[in-house]
Amino acid sequence: MGFFNRLFRKADSSDQITCPRCLGKGHVDRDDIIRLNMQGKWGTGSCAYCKGTGEVHKEILSKVAPDARHLTTDLTEKEREAVVNATKLEGCPVSEYNRLWLENAFSVLLDFFGEENILQKKVLIPHYADFPVPYDKTEQSAYETMKVVASQMEVPFESIELRFYDDRITELSSGSPFGTNLYLESVKGDHNAQGFYMGMQENGKYEIWVSRNNLVFPERLVAILAHEIAHIKLLGEERRISNNEYLTDLTTVVFGLGIFNANEAFQSYKDKRTWGYTSLGYLSQMQWGYSLALFAYVRGEHAPAWSEHLSPNVKSDFQQAQRFIEANRELIFQQ
Repeated sequence: MGFFNRLFRKADSSDQITCPRCLGKGHVDRDDIIRLNMQGKWGTGSCAYCKGTGEVHKEILSKVAPDARHLTTDLTEKEREAVVNATKLEGCPVSEYNRLWLENAFSVLLDFFGEENILQKKVLIPHYADFPVPYDKTEQSAYETMKVVASQMEVPFESIELRFYDDRITELSSGSPFGTNLYLESVKGDHNAQGFYMGMQENGKYEIWVSRNNLVFPERLVAILAHEIAHIKLLGEERRISNNEYLTDLTTVVFGLGIFNANEAFQSYKDKRTWGYTSLGYLSQMQWGYSLALFAYVRGEHAPAWSEHLSPNVKSDFQQAQRFIEANRELIFQQ
């Protein structure tokens, strides 16, 4: 007898209990997703835990938790991820698992911030018209940049306290007697954080720290500030109670700042002696391409002018994702 047949096999009614995932409804709704803290990971629909019946055998509770992402116990987490990432629909730049997750997460953000607001949101591009800031490598230029980003993301600039630290400092104290969680925004391959969010402090302001190293890279500075202010939108404004860096990355897209974070996801460099790359953030280049294509799809944009400002690699994934979405409209947001 297969694992799922054993797990969900018919039993005496005395062995059946109300499904703890859907609470007996047979389907998972937004309240269930929030109750189990699975925002951005699950979508609404038929309950896989009870197979839509509203009841489960009591034995399942000792084998699979109600909030388990995958209904199996005989694979390691690494093996599970390898399985779910192996499947990719023809023409799609991301795996089927990632596609479903991104669409789920995007739906969550539409609920959080309002579809109409996202439809009307201006997309900012790396141009003086959108960022009228004299980038002279000073902290003042970072303050002026944060004003633009904060306004775009609908957070009062006055509610944020921006601080700076040197590259090689890895531990900072806010001076508060209370413990504070740090949410790091790092460059892969670099052991130093590029920025982090420390939450609301005793003075009633949200505190963000940025490495001074980023003052010489205007577009990276925008991306880091957008990511950290996205933490304010999700955690600071209490839309989520736990941190999810991937959802935080995606939040920059719906606020019209995705160009910067997507372009900074992969940056190569080369000189006479060396070659290397930096990678900022948590979503992959392909995931950024698909996320931006979802953004354009929701807004009814087929060839948006802002896409001309994407780096060649991201633009290629974006265009591939657009072609996939156009050819498979019946699948999009239908999980």
